[in-house]
Amino acid sequence: MREMKDSGVAWIGEIPETWSINKMKYIGTYINGYAFKPDDWGNTGLPIIRIQDLTGSNNNPNYFNGNIDQKYYVKNGDILVSWAATLDAFEWNKGEGWLNQHIFKAIPQKDIVSKPYYIWLLKVAMSYMNDDNKHGIMMQHITLPVFNNFSIAIPPLEDQQKIAAHLDRKCTQIDALISNAQQQIEKLKAYKQSVITETVTKGLDPDVAMKDSGYDFIGMIPASWEICKLRHIGTPQNGISKGGEFFGTGFPFVSYGDIYKNFTLPEAVDGLVNTTETERKQYSVERGDIFFTRTSETIEEVGFSCVCEKTIPDATFAGFVIRVRPFNDKLLTGFAKYYFRSSHHRFYLVKEMNLVTRASLSQGLLKSMPVLVPTKEEQQEISDYLDHKCSQIDKLIALKQQKIEKLQQYKKSLIYEYVTGKKGV
Repeated sequence: MREMKDSGVAWIGEIPETWSINKMKYIGTYINGYAFKPDDWGNTGLPIIRIQDLTGSNNNPNYFNGNIDQKYYVKNGDILVSWAATLDAFEWNKGEGWLNQHIFKAIPQKDIVSKPYYIWLLKVAMSYMNDDNKHGIMMQHITLPVFNNFSIAIPPLEDQQKIAAHLDRKCTQIDALISNAQQQIEKLKAYKQSVITETVTKGLDPDVAMKDSGYDFIGMIPASWEICKLRHIGTPQNGISKGGEFFGTGFPFVSYGDIYKNFTLPEAVDGLVNTTETERKQYSVERGDIFFTRTSETIEEVGFSCVCEKTIPDATFAGFVIRVRPFNDKLLTGFAKYYFRSSHHRFYLVKEMNLVTRASLSQGLLKSMPVLVPTKEEQQEISDYLDHKCSQIDKLIALKQQKIEKLQQYKKSLIYEYVTGKKGV
């Protein structure tokens, strides 16, 4: 059994007697990325490496073809650390590029730490910096001075290779399990979306008489259903716009995220804003209201809907959102909850918004959107059916998500135990 000693660092605890404690600035060199501006972006040159490129979520790369310091040049094998939003470390393997802001290039001090082990140290450092070390509310980030002075445990060089190889092997296995669970979640989400779209456009009776909807992206619909434009359903209204100093206290505030993340508004929202009585009346949130996300950096995030099934007293809603207040109960809220989240609705909005230069949903475009209106009896039947069916699917998704969270927690604890010497290889 190895002799242990107190590290003197609270989050690390005891370490093996042969290990030492060092600060990040003494085991590596860190180069912050270049603050590219939109005017720098182009279609030629080397790609600008952003956090989305590290996580694999960037579908819209930007390029730079100018002259900047070569210290921002990135090649395969470089170690990159995202210090905003996604706090993690990566070995870059996607070719040449330029380093964007919010990312450090990390270069190890090889006489102290080997490159494979260094990456694990960086990962654990970003993971275990507590809330006192992190800044920002909407997007947490870690400044370079704070990062430089973060203490970490260092084993002898001969032990580092063994630990790194063991963590590589174990974490690859865990990541494969996580990836499999994520793929299953995506399949369940796709299935849920197909069930919603099929039901709100075809109904529940497979033998009902059908007619052509007149829209290629909708196809055939039950013969008894009505087709109208959204302008005949209700009146659109953009949300409230106020300065940052008005937020954090006051009355309930429905945010962009509340709309984007939910089919139905939560009865109690987290946001608060100081508003006047006139504003609360003009931008009120009442039962039956239908909300749409109005603007975003990408078209894919615009036009997501959410309904209000219970009035939120004194609430107002965000300026990046459009509220449609129905004229009457022609469209039941329970049906609208699913109808405006269907694939054909998304297809229409994305197709039309491709005609503009910004990812922004106008009231005019929203008003022209076709709406299928079954009889009220059918709307209620569809609503009840989808409530039950989607609840079953959501439970399966939740179970898969719980599995992912347990695997991620296990991975985090495993890394911690080996890079602090609690376990040996």
